[in-house]
Amino acid sequence: MLKQTDLSRVDLNLLILFDVVMRELHVGRAAQKLHLTASAVSHGLKRLRALLGDPLFLKTPRGVVPTDRAKELDPLVQDIISRIGKVVATAEPF
Repeated sequence: MLKQTDLSRVDLNLLILFDVVMRELHVGRAAQKLHLTASAVSHGLKRLRALLGDPLFLKTPRGVVPTDRAKELDPLVQDIISRIGKVVATAEPF
């Protein structure tokens, strides 16, 4: 578990990556949606797995399936993304 002060070292883009992989259930399709390579998505998942201490997604012949931990985290990640979207939506011309 991370301490509050460690959040500055966390790449919050990994939450977006998690979300897209969760929706697509396929690394290649997630990569296309994120305008990244499949290798970059795989690397991001590796970092996220290390951060969260869970495989999160397991490979299958048709893509990936979420682990129980990923399913548990999904609504929390959705909430975080929604809240960040609301903060950004309040922006006015600078």
